[in-house]
Amino acid sequence: MTEINELPKIIEYMNYRDYLRDFYTIKKKLKNDYSFRTFTRMAGLSSPSHLKMVIDGDRSLTNNTVHKYVKALGLKKKKEVYYFELLVRYTQEKDHQTKVELFKQIIEEKKKKGLSKLEEEQFSFLSQWHCVAIYVLVDLPGFSDDPDWIVSRLKKKVSKKNVSKALQVLIDLKLIELDSQKKWSQSKGAISTPDDIRNIAIQSYHRDMLALAEQSLVADNCIDREFNGVTFPINTELLPELKEKIRNFRKELNQLTSNSKNPNQVYQINIQLFPLTEVKND
Repeated sequence: MTEINELPKIIEYMNYRDYLRDFYTIKKKLKNDYSFRTFTRMAGLSSPSHLKMVIDGDRSLTNNTVHKYVKALGLKKKKEVYYFELLVRYTQEKDHQTKVELFKQIIEEKKKKGLSKLEEEQFSFLSQWHCVAIYVLVDLPGFSDDPDWIVSRLKKKVSKKNVSKALQVLIDLKLIELDSQKKWSQSKGAISTPDDIRNIAIQSYHRDMLALAEQSLVADNCIDREFNGVTFPINTELLPELKEKIRNFRKELNQLTSNSKNPNQVYQINIQLFPLTEVKND
């Protein structure tokens, strides 16, 4: 925890805008006359509102302004400068795969400070379909933690090595536990994950699930699956209501399946609602 009399540590952050916000807030408390104008003057920038706009997400940093911010922030160690530059690239990156690679680099840097284990495991659970599938599989009668058994149940779409890693992630996150009979069961716990990690992980999760759905379309008998779809015109004012109906339907399915007796399979349902057209302004 950062004390009020010390500046925030860049290595503790996943979003450089959050770091800038905390840096400015603490500097202001330490020195009443410190201002956005003070920061931008130290950075050699002409706009007095540059820092505020960056913090609010109204502006992004360029290669040129990154170096000016490093100076105003007083980052002198090469590792701190590198991490700040890495955070800027990660926060501003739009391409998902590139963002995932930058995330991994951030985790590697955090590992050096012993700060990354929980974040890495949270990302692993939320981003990898087999982690979630194994978590659900644990609640099926006859579950075995034998990697060969799990690989077989997951149609050999995941390696024994990744199964073992996934089990350890579930244990470390306290999502599964041994009961009085020394059998694994879901702990019914929940994980609290920072927005930055959850958002990028969920994108990876849905990409994997879409790929698995495509495989199922070819490999699975139509008796064992249901693929359906409809294309319709709407007024975008209806979007909130449509989203709410989808969420309620998902909750209804979850309640129905949670109360089912003697489950023997793990299924996945994906519901997608997305625009096929683009609004053109006259």
